[in-house]
Amino acid sequence: MKRYIHSLDIPEIDQIPDFMKILDDLSVGNNVFLKGIAGTGKTTLGEKIAYAYFGRKENDQKELPFIVINCNQYTSPIDIKGGQTMSGYKEGGLIEAWRDGKILILDEMPKLDPNTAGLLNDALAKSAKEEAVIFNGLNTPIVKHPDFGCIATGNVLGKGMSSNYVGNNKQDSSLLDRFSGSIYEISFNTALERSLIYPAVFTKCTEIRNFILSYENKENGDQDTEDIMTLRTMLNMQRIYELEMLRETGIADENGTTHRKIRQGKTLKDCFESYLMVMGKEKANEVRITANLTSFYNSYKGADMKESFLQEYQKRKGIERL
Repeated sequence: MKRYIHSLDIPEIDQIPDFMKILDDLSVGNNVFLKGIAGTGKTTLGEKIAYAYFGRKENDQKELPFIVINCNQYTSPIDIKGGQTMSGYKEGGLIEAWRDGKILILDEMPKLDPNTAGLLNDALAKSAKEEAVIFNGLNTPIVKHPDFGCIATGNVLGKGMSSNYVGNNKQDSSLLDRFSGSIYEISFNTALERSLIYPAVFTKCTEIRNFILSYENKENGDQDTEDIMTLRTMLNMQRIYELEMLRETGIADENGTTHRKIRQGKTLKDCFESYLMVMGKEKANEVRITANLTSFYNSYKGADMKESFLQEYQKRKGIERL
């Protein structure tokens, strides 16, 4: 069992129901799998958990408490266990985390070639075993650090093909068994979204998402949707909304910079229209009508909405109003 007092001062912790369960899993040596559609924040959650696990604050300017392997069809044994490269020997991500006591994040693990993924089996079967030994690319024995842990993420579990996530592979059951009992569904989390997203953006985005789910006859959180509104999409829109509203209001940002209006700068309206552009024309028109986007475009920069933005922005940035 691990020896750290977990850090629980992460702002979003109360909005992530399984946060403590995942910390408990890692504490006893269980491998964790975070499954969910693209854009729901699985990798970011894994990183937050790593900081909390070691009792640290995020972005504390110290060495990262995790190592990420970005899994895809080109991920090689060198990336995992190490091997010779053009510039000499390179240690693998698994070995570094195993040796140095970090959280190994296998980002999009089901995208691995199943034969390459098999290199993980031995280590992940020993995650809870004290002083377990695995071998690196030089066939050198490496003793497990007591703080090693593993978090994998994926849009699918790796049990079969998906119509929307075609880059994933069917994985061997022996690999998936390493995560048995510690698999978590990471889906839409309106409490978390509401805490992170400005009200104007959150309200309209969730209206659009609910309509799309209804249009496609899907339930909330369905993993096989064609067009969906994710937290990542909301955050992308929010960054432009914040910039646009800073220009509109003329207030200084948290760094003291004043953003003046510029001709043809990007707007929140542009974000929504770009989002709709990839849909079928009929569905996009239905979204515009159902979500009353024309009215929203004409009102979100009005006096009341500007005042609402100012209050929220200054609260988030810790700026005192004059």
